[in-house]
Amino acid sequence: MTNIQPRLPSQPTREVASANLELTTMNTDGEPRAGTFEALIGDEHFEFLSVTFDDLKVTAAQVCMRAGRHPVEDYVVLRPTETSDLNKNKVSRFFVIKGGDTHRFFVEGLAMEWPDKKLIAEQIKFLAGAGDDHSLSLERPGVDQVFADDDVVDIGGGGAERFKLRHRRKTVTVIYGGDAEFEFERRVYTTEELMTVFGVPAGYKLDFIGSDGVFREMAPGERLKVKEGMEFASHPPVGQSS
Repeated sequence: MTNIQPRLPSQPTREVASANLELTTMNTDGEPRAGTFEALIGDEHFEFLSVTFDDLKVTAAQVCMRAGRHPVEDYVVLRPTETSDLNKNKVSRFFVIKGGDTHRFFVEGLAMEWPDKKLIAEQIKFLAGAGDDHSLSLERPGVDQVFADDDVVDIGGGGAERFKLRHRRKTVTVIYGGDAEFEFERRVYTTEELMTVFGVPAGYKLDFIGSDGVFREMAPGERLKVKEGMEFASHPPVGQSS
């Protein structure tokens, strides 16, 4: 397993409503920006709102109020370590989450906190500044568990969970027609792109087979991120025999 230390400048912080915060507002030449200062405020769904402040220094309460969260004492302001994208854009990022206690966990030794007991693996990777070329794994003696990006991860157990980041293959193997294996670059594909690679007969429809074995017809133009072990099939249009 490759030991990867995310390229992150500082530890994430949990702020109370009265704490002072300083925005990351440097120009590309490293000089402070003048005028208003931009920040991104996220919620528990990792949906972000772009806001501006007139002062470089703000309180956590001001962050709550700009996000429309009231009363401020019911919310926790989290400032995770900034990701590589933020380093490029020089925009501060905060999370404003309703709750009191936070649950502590570690990714590659980097301490983090979150109010909810569960997070999606991809969200933990986001907080750690890891990209699509990494996968999240549980660091526990005798356990070798690697999470898919959409797996739910429990961080609210009896102790602080520890996670590692692993480099993963740039390609995945998927199955079409029951036994034919195809190797795909790990990215999003349209229905038409998949059908072309699989060689689906003209006029046929493409099916994605879920983990429960249920066939779902893919819509024209639908976008799907391929993952290791996905299965596909095809069928003729309704009313036409195969």
